[in-house]
Amino acid sequence: MKLTVSKEAAQWYIKELDLVPGDSIKFFGKVYGPHGGFSFAIHKQDPTDPLTLVTVEGINFYVERFDEWFFSDKDLDITMREDGYEPHYDVIMK
Repeated sequence: MKLTVSKEAAQWYIKELDLVPGDSIKFFGKVYGPHGGFSFAIHKQDPTDPLTLVTVEGINFYVERFDEWFFSDKDLDITMREDGYEPHYDVIMK
């Protein structure tokens, strides 16, 4: 799985979630959603066993190995919507 986060999206997270350099955002699978009955959510939490981790603007964005069941056949590309209101999540099936 590949995880990418644009600089603009990282800045949105920093502002909206009052993040400081070194903070971490976890993406994880959850029940009920558009991807085979599942979707993903976020949580501010330090990683324990990351499957993938990228650092943008001093913030760690990651998926734990525990959530590989949901992300193994997907790439997640996070950018900002054109209107700048919130992030856009592009889930790319491999």
